[in-house]
Amino acid sequence: MTSAAIVTRFAPSPTGYLHVGGARTALFAWLLARHSGGRFLLRIEDTDQARSTQQAVTQLLEDLRWLGLNWDNEQLVYQSQRTAIYDAIIDDLIGKGLAYKAYETPVELEQLRREAEIQKRAFIYRRPKWTEGQIRKWEAEKRPHVVRFAMPHREFRFTDAVLEKEIVVAAEQVQDFVIRKTDGMPTYHFAVVVDDAQMGVNHILRGQEHLLNTINHIALQEALGYPRPVYGHLPIILNPDGSKMGKRDRDKKIRLCAQMQLKNTRQTAEQLAASAGLETEALQKWLSSTSQQLDLPEQLAVMRSIGLREADLPEILVHDFRKNGYLPETLLNFLALLGWSPGEDRQAMSMEQMVSLFSLGGIGKANARFDRAKLLAFNTDASAQVADGRLLAAMRDFLSVNPDSPLNSADDGRLLAAMRLKPGFHTLRELDSVLRFLFVADESIELEAKAVEKVLLKNQRQGLGALVDLLELLEKAETWTAAALETAVNQYCQQKQIGLGQAAQPIRVALCGGTISPPIFETLQFMGRQATLGRMRRCVGLVGDAS
Repeated sequence: MTSAAIVTRFAPSPTGYLHVGGARTALFAWLLARHSGGRFLLRIEDTDQARSTQQAVTQLLEDLRWLGLNWDNEQLVYQSQRTAIYDAIIDDLIGKGLAYKAYETPVELEQLRREAEIQKRAFIYRRPKWTEGQIRKWEAEKRPHVVRFAMPHREFRFTDAVLEKEIVVAAEQVQDFVIRKTDGMPTYHFAVVVDDAQMGVNHILRGQEHLLNTINHIALQEALGYPRPVYGHLPIILNPDGSKMGKRDRDKKIRLCAQMQLKNTRQTAEQLAASAGLETEALQKWLSSTSQQLDLPEQLAVMRSIGLREADLPEILVHDFRKNGYLPETLLNFLALLGWSPGEDRQAMSMEQMVSLFSLGGIGKANARFDRAKLLAFNTDASAQVADGRLLAAMRDFLSVNPDSPLNSADDGRLLAAMRLKPGFHTLRELDSVLRFLFVADESIELEAKAVEKVLLKNQRQGLGALVDLLELLEKAETWTAAALETAVNQYCQQKQIGLGQAAQPIRVALCGGTISPPIFETLQFMGRQATLGRMRRCVGLVGDAS
């Protein structure tokens, strides 16, 4: 750690919604800056023009804002808007003999790799000894080329602030690497070094997959006269089974469900492709592959065709957790504990507490496992403890990304009253699922066949008879409160010598179509006399006519 103000950054590539691994990196960088009174900067690394989109940038920014990880630079830095800066620096490196144009085609490079493999040695690229004539010929032909940095052939070392050890790369392992691609865009390795220096970043936290890249970055910093930042490489987030947690998990689940659908229904891939609006050849290739992935719109099209809901998929992206109804503060609390220990076996923490306690020394060296059951428990506890205003705001946010929910039609007062009917929920999606029947038209209520058979028709239609009796009873109710209705129904049960469940379940089926709802008498009060009696009459009519 240095005496200078700490400046950290988060620099995502805009290729889609933010992965939770990236969110943890952003969180740790944000906590480090906030703990020290420093600055947290955001940069968009969009040099991959084929994959970077403005929509993806918007999604990334929305994810970060939802998490509350606000950045300190008023103007976002886009690498795609800085090519003139990169070109000037690269041209200067070429002029000083510190970088050079390389003309190998992809086929020629692959041949060099194969030769190294045959000779059982690592492929290390070093500057070829081309003649001036060869270079003039290629230039005249306008042969595509990249620019490579002339890597000093010596040992490199740096101390990792997270791993707390010196990382050493021997001279025979370093090689000349590309800093400008054939399309004229800088590579990640070059642009990141220039941007970090020009933005004043002095502490860099990133995943361990970048550990050996740091050697290339240090070499560039030395060549350009830039100061060396403090580097810390974070442990990887794993699934519970020990596999690396990634976006492929989502695609893997969709593929498995699609394969099962084809097998169970004897549907053909051609039929599924037509249903999803995709090309048959591309879909067949995806179905038979373990590595090829569909993009997000294609995934959604297949999911619609096979009846798979987003809630059925493993949450991988920050947006997944938002859509499934997790509180952002709970997700951040959970992510913070994936690789960081605040000490004293602390678990539930506010953002203020995490800022106060955070240190690089608290970050562990071992990979962390993403325990979904623990996250769900965190969210359940936090949802039970937050104030009504915060809970209502969270529900409104959940509904904003779930526009198909009928709960969107409720005003704040009615929405909060409905939410109070179901305490102890795990996620807002669960709450939404349980409460939907309260906000739809009567004709939208589908009576579940199993519920009708078990509750209403079993034992010579005993439940249906009870529902008819209860309809008559409730039509005469003078006071429509949960307490008064419970008293009236209990008296009916005593007279008929039946349990309360034998009365409550028929009403529940009539109101929501199934056997699960919030507490029945509070539900009756919330729905009101007219709506309750209307659904009971409808159920009696539908079941009576059908039987």
